[in-house]
Amino acid sequence: MKKQLATVLLAGLLIQLGLAQADTVKGRIKYVSHKANTIQIDVKNKEPVVIRFDANTQYKNTSGIKDLNPPDLIKVEYTPGSAATQISKVTFGLPPGVEIDRKELLVILQGKRGPYTLGDSRPPKKVMKGHIPSAKPIFPENKQAFLQALPADKNQLLVFYCGGPTCPFTGQSVKLAMDNGYTNIKGFQAGLPAWKRSKMVVHSESKWLAKNLAQHVVILDVRSPQASRAQHITSAVSLPATELANMTKQFIASKTIPKLPGVADLRAPVVIYADKHTDRNALLAFKHVRSWGYSNTSILNGGLNAWQSAGLPTSSGAPASQIVYVKHLPKGAIKPAEFIELARPGSAATLVDVRTDQEVAEGTIKGSMHIPLDGLVSQLDSLPRDQEILLYCANGIRAEMAYETLSKQGYKVRFLNETPSFDGAGGFSL
Repeated sequence: MKKQLATVLLAGLLIQLGLAQADTVKGRIKYVSHKANTIQIDVKNKEPVVIRFDANTQYKNTSGIKDLNPPDLIKVEYTPGSAATQISKVTFGLPPGVEIDRKELLVILQGKRGPYTLGDSRPPKKVMKGHIPSAKPIFPENKQAFLQALPADKNQLLVFYCGGPTCPFTGQSVKLAMDNGYTNIKGFQAGLPAWKRSKMVVHSESKWLAKNLAQHVVILDVRSPQASRAQHITSAVSLPATELANMTKQFIASKTIPKLPGVADLRAPVVIYADKHTDRNALLAFKHVRSWGYSNTSILNGGLNAWQSAGLPTSSGAPASQIVYVKHLPKGAIKPAEFIELARPGSAATLVDVRTDQEVAEGTIKGSMHIPLDGLVSQLDSLPRDQEILLYCANGIRAEMAYETLSKQGYKVRFLNETPSFDGAGGFSL
């Protein structure tokens, strides 16, 4: 451990002397914290890397940091201990005349260009969790399955998409189809991220949901209470579309931040269903929940009818009326109840608030240390090695970044992946 600390201190000294060597790292964005001017990058076969950016950071192939989101692929040039000098968005192009935008894709989905096959070129497991309506998994890295999924008519319109312009699978699919004689091929290079940002309908599949009937997924039966009592998906909560519409009106009238009762995490997976995915109630419910900011909202493809046809579990009688959502804990996260217990005075843990000075001035947890994320490395020697360190911030993003930094330095550490509220007098709630 002393050797690791010495390495960090030596790096700081070299930076001060102007002798530190520049480095380059390439990976996919996991988190961006605009408050801390920090970005966390998942690097293939390596530990995640946390890098700062500032007003002097230059950008290539992107308009700036606001145009960068998970899971964009980027290349960062920086000197360890200093802010990034350049961040480049790594994108994959398509042959001339192949790329289409969202509006053209909508025209195709409406059948105005004739018969088509829409291929989601991401790994199949991701497709099942959420995809553009009518898409089916067509993954180019499995060539045999890819070709089997294509239509026999090589003149039929093929459209491919994947995880956006930094995802290579759209281009790979287009090339593989061309190499095998298909002549009418388009690529929606903006992909699922752009589709979701536009709040367009996303479908999830029964096969995926059946494996996730747990508290980590919010399942909403948006039909009438009578229909829900007759038959509903096991573990679903009855929340009719009309009630969601009324909630939106109440949020607007009271000027309060909209949210699903019991679901503070806007990244929570929310699955909406009615009898069919085309039912007005399903579409109306999706519109409201998605407009409240829940980015991982989807409509169950085929609805309850498809679920029952697949022989998947249903229940009769009164369904649950309250959502019980438990966020899936990522590596290093602490359960909220345990954090509350260890945050009490006299516990054996050391709490560290990694938010900015301005945020902390408005309230923090009594007895906790304050070390802003961007100053963490320079203050490693102030942290105890004989106690567990519990990190927290405004929503868990910066706390997880700090966790990655401290765990690599050998500290015993966990982080709170929640959104705490501070009362200004040292108290808090989750």
